[in-house]
Amino acid sequence: MKQVDILDEIYKLFIQNEIINTNCAGRIKYYSIPETLDTKKPYILITPLEPPREVFFSSNVPFAQSAAVQVDVLGSDRKLIKQIQTQVKECLQEINLKQETGGLDTFLEESRRFVDARRYSGLPFLLF
Repeated sequence: MKQVDILDEIYKLFIQNEIINTNCAGRIKYYSIPETLDTKKPYILITPLEPPREVFFSSNVPFAQSAAVQVDVLGSDRKLIKQIQTQVKECLQEINLKQETGGLDTFLEESRRFVDARRYSGLPFLLF
């Protein structure tokens, strides 16, 4: 059975996307944003919502893994944030992660940034 790191796989997809890579190269992070990050430019934060789960068993052997993540896109240009998040959605659909209800679409007054945070879940990986 192969082991798959969902965060690494998502990161690889994002850096292969021209719009995401052009606007967020070096600013795609997991779990938290380092204080040293240049937040004047758009950036992406990927956070798992739950641990990966093995699903769909045959003879007690799992053959798929589920995943649930939240992807936050933040920056000072509202329209650019939306464009990047659209690309995020398209990338994640490639690995069978679909957008869920919930999330956040707001302007953070204290940091003077827009945030578009969306949740995605699905069965991105076969384990054999």
